[in-house]
Amino acid sequence: MTPPTRRTFIKSSAAASLVFPAINFAKPDSRKLKVGLVGCGGRGTGAANQALTADSNVTLHAVGDIFPEPLEKSLKTLLKVQPGKIDIPKSRQHIGWDAYQKVIDSCDVVLLATPPQFRPLHIEAAVEAKKHIFAEKPVAVDAPGVRSVIASATKAKAQGTFVVSGLCWRYETGMQEVMKRLHDGQIGEIQAMETSRYGRGVAKLAKRQPGWSDMEYQLRNWYYYTWLSGDFIVEMFVHELDKMAWAMKDQYPVHCIASGGRIARTEPHYGHIYDHFNAIFTYANGTKLYAGTRHQPGCDGARLDLTHGTEGRCNLMSHTIFGKRPWKWGKTTTVMHQLEHDAMYAALRDGAYINNGDYMAKSTLMAIMARQSAYTGKALTWDQIMESKEDLTPPSYRWDQKMPEPPVAIPGKTQFV
Repeated sequence: MTPPTRRTFIKSSAAASLVFPAINFAKPDSRKLKVGLVGCGGRGTGAANQALTADSNVTLHAVGDIFPEPLEKSLKTLLKVQPGKIDIPKSRQHIGWDAYQKVIDSCDVVLLATPPQFRPLHIEAAVEAKKHIFAEKPVAVDAPGVRSVIASATKAKAQGTFVVSGLCWRYETGMQEVMKRLHDGQIGEIQAMETSRYGRGVAKLAKRQPGWSDMEYQLRNWYYYTWLSGDFIVEMFVHELDKMAWAMKDQYPVHCIASGGRIARTEPHYGHIYDHFNAIFTYANGTKLYAGTRHQPGCDGARLDLTHGTEGRCNLMSHTIFGKRPWKWGKTTTVMHQLEHDAMYAALRDGAYINNGDYMAKSTLMAIMARQSAYTGKALTWDQIMESKEDLTPPSYRWDQKMPEPPVAIPGKTQFV
């Protein structure tokens, strides 16, 4: 039997989902919605809580994870905060490689929050099953995955099923207000942008235990492996790059040159991802974006998003415009993680439609573009990265799959594919 891969695993199980009726919210609907969670880590647990908070007539109906421990922890947490909205007997608590399909098969809305490697597969499966999707960011780790997500989102649009993105700044009220003003020309034509996110590192390491295969060890430390996380410029910094894409009215850069490396986290147990990146993006109209991020323990942090125009400048994070027509958002920051779910269920109930598939895929690709430029030391065009054939999927999704430690990318030696 041929072991499954990301590209083929869905084909063996998708047919089972077709026996379930399609959910079509072309008109308002008042039914109780069954919500399923795939990926029971901290972000998945948070998304489930927010989904259950967003609507009065929903229930968490099924959960799935590759490992039992996060599933059990997640359910324990959710039962405390949402005791009246959890209905999950053991028969709907799914563990293992096919857990995602079992959750999708039994629910109306699925929350996809596993490591990003699996997002294209899970999105495709949910679209094939005609289920509504909330997909955490990022949505892929390589260009083939991005192309898969674009195709799935296009199919979802044709059939009227939702694709809501976890790029939550798009739903934050103050950020929406400042973007309206940028798009209305309040600082004139944007000529340059800069974004920085400096952090200290976020993911704890799981010490390898006797009996763990290569696959299990890497999955338990997924953040530190590019094939699983996309590297932290994709996994985390995608938020900042998406804000810049939004400021540019969802135009994407035509060119990128980037640098990066690892100087603070050099030990082998940190996998092979970098700990800093810097990139220069160029847009078709000549606008430049200067982007930098780092995850280095013991260092000071900073977050900054600026746009510079012909008639002023804007600090996005403080929701402030300076120049000929100054403006400042005078209200408090809203809870954007909640607002994205509020918007989703309001639209489901009202018969409106949301599909964030295009920008969530292309902003992910923008981050991959910078990573690959830094890894290889080569300047890349948008067309080159969109057409890249580099597929980070392992030969199979199996516990006994041999997974040698990947080498650290060396600019000038690592090749672009």
